[in-house]
Formats: sequence, C-alpha cells, structure tokens
Amino acid sequence: MGEDDIEIGEEVDVAVVRDEAGEVVGAVVDDVVVATGPEGSMVDETIDVLDSDGTLLLEDETVSVYDADANLVAQEETVAIALDAQ
Repeated sequence: MGEDDIEIGEEVDVAVVRDEAGEVVGAVVDDVVVATGPEGSMVDETIDVLDSDGTLLLEDETVSVYDADANLVAQEETVAIALDAQ
C-alpha cells in the first residue's frame, strides 16, 4: 500500500426472518463499508429491516472514524423508522 493509497472493502449479510410456520416475514440486511488509509479508517454500517414485501421498515446507520492508531475519533448514528403513508 502506497503512502496515499486508500483501500475500500464491503461486506453484505442478509438474514431471512421466518415465522413459526416457516413463512418469510421479513429480512435483515447488514451492509458494512470500510475505507482505510495511512491516516486512519472510516466504517459505515447500515442495518435495514424489511417486511416480506421488501418494504423498508427501519434503517440504522452508524459511521465511525478511527485515527491511524485505531482510536475512535468520532461516531454518529442515525435511525430512521418508516411511517405509514396515509
């Protein structure tokens, strides 16, 4: 890695949620993006909760910034809950 290079990686995990009868009632998607450079790194994790139709019910996003020594410098979390359109 050069002194100005930035590496970016992403991992997405999907968990299907089923009821007692085995029917799909929703899903949870965990998406993590990490950008790392010589001065530190940034982690952006988004967790989405979806119903069985794929409609977004809740989104929780946390962005964390670390310095070059892996010390947490800043963190912000945003939670959004979908409201019924009437």
